[in-house]
Amino acid sequence: MAKGALAVSLVCIVSLIGGFFVVANPLEHSDHDDDSDSGGTTPVIKDEELSIHFLELGNKYTGDSVYINYGEIDILIDAGSRTDSSTTIINYINDHIKDNKLEYVIATHAHQDHIAGFYSTGSSVGVLDNFEIGIVIDYPRSDATSATRTNYERTRDLRCTEHFTALQCYNNEGNAKRIYELGPGVTMEILYQRYYVEKASTENNYSVCLMIVQNGKQYLFTGDLEKAGEDSLADFYQNQPERNGLGHCVLYKGGHHGSSTSSNVKLLEAITPEYVIICTCAGSPEYTTNPLNQFPTQEFVNRIAVYTEKVYVTTLMVNYSGNVFQSMNGNVIFLVKDGEITIICSGDDKVLKDTEWFQNNRTAPAAWA
Repeated sequence: MAKGALAVSLVCIVSLIGGFFVVANPLEHSDHDDDSDSGGTTPVIKDEELSIHFLELGNKYTGDSVYINYGEIDILIDAGSRTDSSTTIINYINDHIKDNKLEYVIATHAHQDHIAGFYSTGSSVGVLDNFEIGIVIDYPRSDATSATRTNYERTRDLRCTEHFTALQCYNNEGNAKRIYELGPGVTMEILYQRYYVEKASTENNYSVCLMIVQNGKQYLFTGDLEKAGEDSLADFYQNQPERNGLGHCVLYKGGHHGSSTSSNVKLLEAITPEYVIICTCAGSPEYTTNPLNQFPTQEFVNRIAVYTEKVYVTTLMVNYSGNVFQSMNGNVIFLVKDGEITIICSGDDKVLKDTEWFQNNRTAPAAWA
């Protein structure tokens, strides 16, 4: 059971989301300290706390959206998985935001499972149209020719007065910054990887990479970066004399939804992750019918198990053709106060290795046996 979690309160909810009947997982809430109360479905988070929220997206598709709050600073990394996810994302953020402004928005790369919720359609209001937007940071390169990319970039240019690419940020070009001060002891650093400037064989390797640093503790986000991009990221920082590597990361957003192409050996050796949280729909055949390659894959599990068993997954597929899915851990909040870490799950609080899905569909590595 995750640290600070209360006993399970079983509530069966049937809801209509995005036109599909969805069976939601039983809700479970954690009282993480005496000063913060879970408050039902929405925990109360104080200004001095840093919270990183890994969101479920209201439909059966895999995608990323991570909301970060620290005091008056609100950050959104990606808005997948489809355009109708914007309603789910907006409703979630509205429970936490104070001034209707996202100070920073990061769009990691031009795939719909990361950016489709940013723009409006005839049936849904996009994230960029709903909030006041501060600085937008996105991909320096893209080979995508999709309407998704076009719609996102058109909306970005209409709604945002400050837009920089990750490369401009890394180079401190103009008003762009490599390191943004979020508050006392907390920064957001835009990292460098070679495919900001070089052509990649996959759109995923154009992903923006960033590190949140809180009083020396590091939290890493790499979008959908795959092996070549991850190796580039690790190699670049290993060769920086003032850094001598990326260094231990207390939190790592599991790369590319827990795929076999990401979270590779070189990166994991460089960051030795302690907590891994994956935005994905476990066991979904969306991308492959091969069960071992469905997210999170057996290869991902084998590699990550060397470092940690503290792995959490947002969603579980029940019946893809029937549009039935449910929460695994649900919306997962990584909360830090006074140096203490608490994991708060809207669904079950079991780590991946202890879930029924894992025990039925994956082989436990020796480290998890």
